[in-house]
Amino acid sequence: MRLKGFYSVVLLLAAIAFQSTSLHAQVENSDFQKLFDLYTMEEYDKCAYKAERYSQKDKYSREPEPYLYMALCFYQAHVQPEKFDQEFDDPLKDALKYAYKFRKKDKEGKLYESNKDLLDKIREEALFNAKFYYNDQDYRKASSEFRRIAKVVPDDVNVIFMQGVSDIMAKNIGQGERLVNQALDTLRAQDSRGEFQKDPVTHAILIKGFVGYTDFLIGAGREEEAQETMTFARQLIPDDAALKSQYKKVYGI
Repeated sequence: MRLKGFYSVVLLLAAIAFQSTSLHAQVENSDFQKLFDLYTMEEYDKCAYKAERYSQKDKYSREPEPYLYMALCFYQAHVQPEKFDQEFDDPLKDALKYAYKFRKKDKEGKLYESNKDLLDKIREEALFNAKFYYNDQDYRKASSEFRRIAKVVPDDVNVIFMQGVSDIMAKNIGQGERLVNQALDTLRAQDSRGEFQKDPVTHAILIKGFVGYTDFLIGAGREEEAQETMTFARQLIPDDAALKSQYKKVYGI
């Protein structure tokens, strides 16, 4: 487990403590240091319990740190259940839930940026599940998983695109096409401004989304739209083998 992000949390808290009143800073720093200590000692169950207690107190209910630790501890419950005294029905779902709450309370996004590597582990694991459901043709579950992931990073256009494709495959075509068009509009705008960047966590599902959506368009007799979409996909990502193959399929080459 990479702890670089948590050292950033401690440094940030120290800076806050220095700028705050003495009493408030000491109490706040001491509490969050305890969460840090429990987590680094792999006392994940105790860390999650203590973080939850803090989140229930008026004094700390608006602070993002308890929700950050809860998200990370539930992720650990997913990957290392033997570290916990109790079993959870779906700890990854809980990890996403608390990651979402953390993002809402981290108004300026500073803690998210300093802990992004850790939170990306949750996204990666959730994406694995979502892709499994999609490949297994359980498109409703796939859509639900992509929707949870999108809550944590609401500006991730790749996830929005794939959620839309999953909805289309689940016969929720109106909702799915709305999301796909939203994603395509964003991607075209990014491309026109030269701002498109590969997201190492979700790039693969963008490619899967282009393939799935153009397959749908071909099946619906909308060949021109499929060709237009795939031409844009190749313009956006010119060197991907899967998109090259799909391009030939769409154009009948």
